[in-house]
This record gives sequence, structure tokens and C-alpha cells, in this order.
Amino acid sequence: MHARLYRLLIHKGGVNVAGVKIVKSLASGLAALLVAGSAIAPVQAGAQDMSSQINGQVNRAINDANRAAADAVNRANAEWNKFVQMANDTIPGSSALPRNPVPAPAPVPAPAPWAPQAPAPVANGTNGEIHAAGRSYLVWVPRGYNPANPTPVMVGYSAYQDSTENFRNYSRLRESSVGRDAIIVYPRAIGASWEGSPTAVTRPGQDIAYVRAMIDDVQRYYNIDRRRIYATGMSTGGGMAAVSACHMADLFAGVAGVSGAYYAPVNRGCQNLPIAFMALHGMNDTLTPYYGTTRRGERVLPVPEMFGSYAARNGCGPGLDRAPLYSATRVSARGCRKGVEVIQVHGSNHYWWYSPSAADEMWAFLSRHSK
Repeated sequence: MHARLYRLLIHKGGVNVAGVKIVKSLASGLAALLVAGSAIAPVQAGAQDMSSQINGQVNRAINDANRAAADAVNRANAEWNKFVQMANDTIPGSSALPRNPVPAPAPVPAPAPWAPQAPAPVANGTNGEIHAAGRSYLVWVPRGYNPANPTPVMVGYSAYQDSTENFRNYSRLRESSVGRDAIIVYPRAIGASWEGSPTAVTRPGQDIAYVRAMIDDVQRYYNIDRRRIYATGMSTGGGMAAVSACHMADLFAGVAGVSGAYYAPVNRGCQNLPIAFMALHGMNDTLTPYYGTTRRGERVLPVPEMFGSYAARNGCGPGLDRAPLYSATRVSARGCRKGVEVIQVHGSNHYWWYSPSAADEMWAFLSRHSK
């Protein structure tokens, strides 16, 4: 019994220093009395009284702490309620704003530095082909590519019934300022056509989904700048560049169509996001005329209509700027959030131009824009 009492007192006494001192004194006294064989009953009574006293102290301390914590919570709640009321009082009754202040969002952590997920399959200054998402794309890596620096990307779409390799060669994107500064990717078309055209064999959205997957795949190997992704294309490929601007303005910073086949679907149901837009077009184009036509049962949009559509989308102001360029005229919209420009090539048909250089002209325009 004395041993149990000693353990009990030690446990209770551990709550505060005073209790521990009392327990230690009591334990010493108990030991002396037991050795001396003195009367045990008075010691037991004294120990019980002391235990009750310590229990009372402990319970009072716990109650005091609970009351203090509750008071602190109540004060905090009262202050918050005063703040909410003050904020609500400043909101007009007709306002659609919420009547309770919304806590500030947690800070967004900085993105992790880019790191390759696989070895680069194509070396600097060379071409290659990469398979991804059930299709493939050709790629050019500029000679000066440095994985420590985010690098722009240019997507090049081939024309109807043309090969990807042929478009890569005659477009001369690699040999231009584009190939000097950017990684160029040339996705292979299914059925040698692209969605948005009446010649397409892909379902609506299928080519779009592949282009998105392709860009993600490129990023596995190369440090790309996702704020500077651009697209270009010839004829139906120019139409696919317009599809990219219409439905992937969240991904692309700008596009440039060369002799673009702007069938009506390429500019239908677009994202309401500003994006840089350029068209290079022959004024004597007989296949996809500058002022539009109907072809394969589908309306081909006039270049001025495409220009006006993007001028409105990009919030351009009134008026146009015109400037001579070799055998062409550069026409630019004013006051735009993102540039809108057309190069009218005089006396020319359905071509990809080297004078003026379509590749260099589009890069001078597009590279000024980023997301």
C-alpha cells in the first residue's frame, strides 16, 4: 500500500514543481518512519491529506488553463467577426461580391527547374524523327541549343498531299533565323491533310490533341520555353496554323500562315484569347484567293476577314500601317495586345516565298511575342 501511494504521489507531483518537492519530502519522511517502525496510521492519514491537496492543485491548474484557452479563442473569434462585419459594411447592397471576405490564396511555389526525362534523341545541329502518341514528328535542334536555357519552338505543318520531309526542305526554316533560334518540329499529317480542311481524314480535335501531346513529348528531351511556342504552315498547313491559333491559343504565342487555306472551320469556335497572327499571301493566288472563294463545297475565308477577326480578338485600335517590302506590302493593325499583320505579295500565286523570305519575315514578327 505504501509503495502504491508513493507511485501515486510521484505521478501527481509531476504536474508542477511545488508538487514534486512536496512528494520528495513526503517520500523521505515515509521512508524514515517505516525504518524506525513508528506509528503508520498517522502517516497514512497525512499522506492521504497531502494527496488530496495535490489533486486539488492539479485540477485547479487544468481548469485555469482550459479557461485561458477558451478565452483566447473567443477573443480571436470576436476580432474576426468585427473584421468580417467591417468588410461587409463597405460592400454596396446591389453588389454581386460575396458578403464574406475570402482568405488570401496560399503562395504558389516556384516551378521546379527543368530536367530531362530521357536522353536527347537528336543532337545539336541535326535532324531526327521521334515517335510519340501513336504518330511521329521530325525535329531540328539548333546548333547553339543549350539545355540550361529555355528555347523557343516552331511547329511546321505541311501542305495537302505533301510529305513532311519535302515541307521541311523547301520551307528552309532550318536555314533561316528560325532554325538558328528555335527547335523546329514537323508533325506528320494523317492522310496528308489536317483538320479544318474538307480533305481531312482525322476527326475534329484529333490533330489538336496530337499537337499538344507532341509539345509535351518534346519537353521530355529538351528545355523548351512554353511562353514562346509558334506555328506556321503552307496552304492546308497554313490552315492548321490557324486552327492552332483558334483552338490552342493557350499553348501558342503566335502563328503565321503562308498561302493559307483558311477554310471556314479553321476560324470557328475559337478561344477568346489574344494571339499574334500573320498571313503571307499572294495577291494573285488562284488556289486559295486573297479575297476568298468556295472550294470542295466549303467557304475559303478571305485573308482580310481573317485579319479583321484577329484584330478584333486582339483588341486592335482603328487604322492600319502600310510599308513596302521588296515586291510586297506589309499591312499591320495598330494598338493591338498581340500583333496582327499581313504581307501582300504582289503579282504572286500560291507559293512559299524566299524573297521576301517567308521564314525570316515570320520570325521577325513572331519572336516579338510571348505568352
